[in-house]
Amino acid sequence: MMNGEIEIIEKKGIELMQPSAVLGFPDVGLVGAIATYHLVDKLGLGEVASIESDDFPPVVVVHNGRPVSPLRVYGNRDLLVVVSEIPIKSSLLHPISRKLVEWFKSKNVKLVIPLGGVPHPNRIEVEAPQVYGISVNKETDRLMDKRNIQKMEEGISVGAHSLVIYECMKNKINALYLMAESHARYPDPESAAAVIQKLNRILGLDVEVKELIEKGEEIKIQARDLMKRTENILHDIEKEQENEIPMMYR
Repeated sequence: MMNGEIEIIEKKGIELMQPSAVLGFPDVGLVGAIATYHLVDKLGLGEVASIESDDFPPVVVVHNGRPVSPLRVYGNRDLLVVVSEIPIKSSLLHPISRKLVEWFKSKNVKLVIPLGGVPHPNRIEVEAPQVYGISVNKETDRLMDKRNIQKMEEGISVGAHSLVIYECMKNKINALYLMAESHARYPDPESAAAVIQKLNRILGLDVEVKELIEKGEEIKIQARDLMKRTENILHDIEKEQENEIPMMYR
């Protein structure tokens, strides 16, 4: 593979019926990462593809006694879930986003929903994290309105999730980005539960989130290393963006 090249390797036997796609790369509070792991577990989804690149860090994850790619796609005929066990560095954000959306389009994906977090300075005082959304068209506007999801009207959003919905918009794929208020520097399973509850309503799922809340401290301990690595990546991205903020937001 050439530098920056991303390849999606499908497993045989994948059969899709215009699925929805959910993704949660590690970001603020690891909201998306925690939520997607939980979805895969509770829905009993099997691996349908792996995402490969020579530019990924030299990490191989072991699951069920076998080495696997740190970026994988799980699913069934109606739902695809993209999970990542490594934070995505800045140089790979555009290639991964474009490749995923290109693949989604080839699979006739009808709706793409990235899950993430938005930092809240007083998160520890918030009992029920608010979920916000970024929508790409009037159809996804209506989806958000029906579920009482507050739309982000102005501002700046960075990272893979933002690039994915932008690529979806360019390719005329329905997409909306769900973001829960979360801790900036700590894994936040309660915020992951909040986005899953909204996702349940949008996709007609019934994924229980009680375990995320009850085992919150355990999850935070398990995810602390990933949070540390993610924080370093986010810091690098923020430094790159300091001089790139559009004038109207300065």
